[in-house]
Amino acid sequence: MKKSTLLGFLFVLPVMMLGTSAHAFDINGTYTSENGDFVLTITSSWDGNGSFSGTYVTHYTPVGALSIPVTGSFHFVGNPDGSLVPLALTFSAVMRPDAGNWPYALVDAWSGILTQPGRISATGVRTYLPAGGAGVLSSLGTHTLGN
Repeated sequence: MKKSTLLGFLFVLPVMMLGTSAHAFDINGTYTSENGDFVLTITSSWDGNGSFSGTYVTHYTPVGALSIPVTGSFHFVGNPDGSLVPLALTFSAVMRPDAGNWPYALVDAWSGILTQPGRISATGVRTYLPAGGAGVLSSLGTHTLGN
């Protein structure tokens, strides 16, 4: 009886270790664009489902600088060397103020690659819709965000 219990434990232990540490990869940090106009701060990430959250600051909007809660996702690929980088990521930030009966909606969406730990290369787009006015669609360009 002792032999079968020991064999079971020897099988379960490596599986438990894989489940808890196979991807312990942390993307948390502050990533600032080279011109300082965009700052992504990831405060919480979970590689189990590839999600993250934090704040996004943009200094370049029709209504002035904004700090917006952000959520995003990231995805590993099968890199030949077994590393987890580069990885693909995407996030969007939505601001629609409640005060004044929703005076505008601003949505920034970014798609990019974490090229190495601490460095993101991403392209962004913006939708800005003022109440009662014509909407504006624009490119935010491609930027390198680093910490």
